[in-house]
Amino acid sequence: MPWLLQRTVSLEIDKVYAGLKTNLTESGCKVITETPPKQILIKQGSLWGVSPRSAKKTTEFNLVSVDSGTLVAGYSRLSSDWQNITIVGCVLAAVLVGLCLWITSDLNSFMVTQKPSSWSWIITVNGNVDFQVGQAFVNLTKILAVFLSVVIALEIAIVVHVKGKIDGFTQNMLNSISS
Repeated sequence: MPWLLQRTVSLEIDKVYAGLKTNLTESGCKVITETPPKQILIKQGSLWGVSPRSAKKTTEFNLVSVDSGTLVAGYSRLSSDWQNITIVGCVLAAVLVGLCLWITSDLNSFMVTQKPSSWSWIITVNGNVDFQVGQAFVNLTKILAVFLSVVIALEIAIVVHVKGKIDGFTQNMLNSISS
């Protein structure tokens, strides 16, 4: 279970619930389920979000009456579709990196040995090897492989950052409740 954040507010549970729900809807959250005045589950963020605040997540708040007022507890978790699109994107990028490296290696080998290979047809014109086109393809596939590797590294950094700070939104909502 994700980190559980808590705050005790010196107000009645009904008032805390109403204030929290107002704050959530004003922040652009979509209420998924609610059990007034004890629990509210919301979706917040976008599938394309790349920060802890903008990444698509589900946040749950639970309210309990205590002697001194109301205890509000909450936690956030990344939505499965946000996580899945990130994983699929990284896997596809990794496959393309492998393909680019294979093409690079194959064309380099073909230009040295001139023995037909899987990708030699790309730089062969009327049975003659076009070394300029071959070198251009090698450079292009190398650049593409590097670019996609950087994209994968950035995506991993984004996931680590978002997961590490996912409860920032929850904490802000807890702090926004007036005592």
